[in-house]
Order: sequence, then C-alpha cells, then structure tokens
Amino acid sequence: MHKNFSQAIDYFTQSWGEFGFFWGINKSMGELYALLFATDAPMSLDDMCHALKISRGNASMNIRALQNWGVIRKVRIKGDRKDYYELDEDMWRTISMFIRERKKRELEPALTTMKKSANLVREAYKSMNVSDRKRAGVFLKRLDAMIEISQGVNQLLDQFIRGEEVHSSEITKIPIRWNTVKEAG
Repeated sequence: MHKNFSQAIDYFTQSWGEFGFFWGINKSMGELYALLFATDAPMSLDDMCHALKISRGNASMNIRALQNWGVIRKVRIKGDRKDYYELDEDMWRTISMFIRERKKRELEPALTTMKKSANLVREAYKSMNVSDRKRAGVFLKRLDAMIEISQGVNQLLDQFIRGEEVHSSEITKIPIRWNTVKEAG
C-alpha cells in the first residue's frame, strides 16, 4: 500500500476513535467503523484486531454493537470459515443511526431529568417559604426554557432521522434568541 494512503487511513481511523464521542460511541467502536469505512473489502475480526492493536474481546463486543445498529454487516467468504465484516454503504442510514443512538442516550434522558425536576419543584412550591419560592421560580423559568428548546431540537431530530424535510420556519420556532446566536457567530 502506498505510504501516504496508509498514513491517511491511519489518521482517519485514529481521528474517528478520538472524536467518536461526538457520535456517542467509544474509541474502539469509532476506530473499527473507520477501518471498515476506509477499506474496499470485508475484514476478519483478527485482521481488525491486528490493524488497530486491540484485544479480540474488545473488537468483538464493539463489532456486535455496530452490527446491532445496522451500520456494518457480517459476510461470509466462500472457502473461509472466518466471519468477515463490511460497511453498510448507505451513509444516510449510518448517520441517522448514530444520531438516533446519541439522542436516545443523551437528549432524551436529559429531557426526562429536566421534566421530573420541574414537576418536583412545582409539587413543593406551595409549601415553600418566600425565599425558596423566589429561587424555585428562577429555577423553573430556566428549566421550562431549556425543556422547550430541547423538545424542539428533539422533534427536529426525529424529523431528520425519518428523512423528512426540515424547513427553516420549523427551526426558528424553537424559542432561541436568534439575534444573539447570529451575533455570537
């Protein structure tokens, strides 16, 4: 393999491992996905372990997760008893899956936490003293704003994942002070 091409693959693979957190995946999962992304032929688990210098157990667990997400698949090569893996080349499905998983593991639990917290404060509000009510009012105002924005983002992500058109008018319905966003950018 050409030296520069090999370096490009190494760089891509290592980088995906490092910023896999953006997609909600661990380093090894990111590297395994990137390695399959950069190759033109199915790879065996042993080949991937050797290329990435990771344990077979680590690779196996992460390959299974990528399979469950539907972004890679197991294939058989005639005359070989090993399992091989290849990338699902539907990039839309892959990106959608990463976003869906990230949303499920991060945004939805955060929304649940905010809503539960707001409900707990509302339930206790009447029995609070004046000082606590003042603090609770500020807290509720902030929670409600965060919930409203998060729900709007959640709905847009659902539309995106389903492959529906998202119009700018829908984005601007999210209660963000857009003039502040433009000034900061």
